[in-house]
Amino acid sequence: SAVLHWLYFTPLRRHGAFWNSFVVWSSLIGTVMCGMGIAIGIWRYSLSGRFRLKRVPSHSPYAGWMKWHHYTGLVVGFFACMWAFSGALSLAPFQFLRGSPATLAYREAATGGPIDLRPLTVERVREVAAAVGQSFAPKELDFFQFQGEPYFIAYVPPSASESAPWRNSDIAAATNLNIDREHVLVSALRPEAGTFTTFEKEPMWDVAKAAMPGVPMQDAVWLNEYDAYYYSQKGLRPLPVLRIRYADPRRTWLYLDPQHGVIASRLERASRWNRWLYHGFHSLDFPFMYYKRPLWDIVVILLSLGGIAMSVTSAWPSWRRLVRHASAFARWLLPLNWRLRKLLPAPVAGTSAASRDQLSADA
Repeated sequence: SAVLHWLYFTPLRRHGAFWNSFVVWSSLIGTVMCGMGIAIGIWRYSLSGRFRLKRVPSHSPYAGWMKWHHYTGLVVGFFACMWAFSGALSLAPFQFLRGSPATLAYREAATGGPIDLRPLTVERVREVAAAVGQSFAPKELDFFQFQGEPYFIAYVPPSASESAPWRNSDIAAATNLNIDREHVLVSALRPEAGTFTTFEKEPMWDVAKAAMPGVPMQDAVWLNEYDAYYYSQKGLRPLPVLRIRYADPRRTWLYLDPQHGVIASRLERASRWNRWLYHGFHSLDFPFMYYKRPLWDIVVILLSLGGIAMSVTSAWPSWRRLVRHASAFARWLLPLNWRLRKLLPAPVAGTSAASRDQLSADA
């Protein structure tokens, strides 16, 4: 669950800074421990089976639970190590994997400047609703600005069966919502022109130039399919998009969405590294496997079971050793207590508790 996965225990989570540090350092310590375990496991593994356990050749010098921990660690230890490390990256602890702040030019490239709300009048909203009503009955209208001109976007409302998950408070159901619904666009200044579904390609080139002024473009291409950095397992992110790769020092990439008139994604060299080290190793969303269901599900389930096996075969022997040492310590304390009592004089009949305490102190 989310509580165990993200350590969302309320007494811990309410202290945000401490929780952040605790998760990062726990993940990094786990990474180091996994790395040490892998190194020791490889070092102690014998391809020739030179070890002898009860006169039987063995590839591992360990027996019982530790033997199975040795083998499971060799199989899934690398993935456990990367899961722990990528878990730390989820909180962006390293500056070199963070992207640079967005510039003013980038923020206003699609809008064409600050948002102007003056065209947002009741009369125009009614005219836009009437224009949309020729296609479907709108439930809501979203206002936005593209290249200095105001627009409205309206989404096709879901049917009764489709809307059921939207009213469900279950987290699992919420993740399956189709948020990329069919939509239409309407100009707030010219609603009589009717609806359309996407902007022309030429204005998107203007957005690309305005987002990175004075920076040469290395290449540009319209993508009709997802690539390794702009992707969606359920196909919810809009296509086509214009991908621009710039020749700036940070090697910036922009993905422009003409269906919504926005910059859908911005990536730099650091964020592309983070895509592989965090999302790749934590979600296993590698392109060669991500879209191949149920292959992706089978791999995730098998690796999860391997992680459980590795944890159990380590935790159980550790617990038994702790119990054994605790029992030995308790047995050592009992004779010590008996010897201390032998050094004290026997209590005299009729003496008070205070007198006995004084005798003990004198002794």
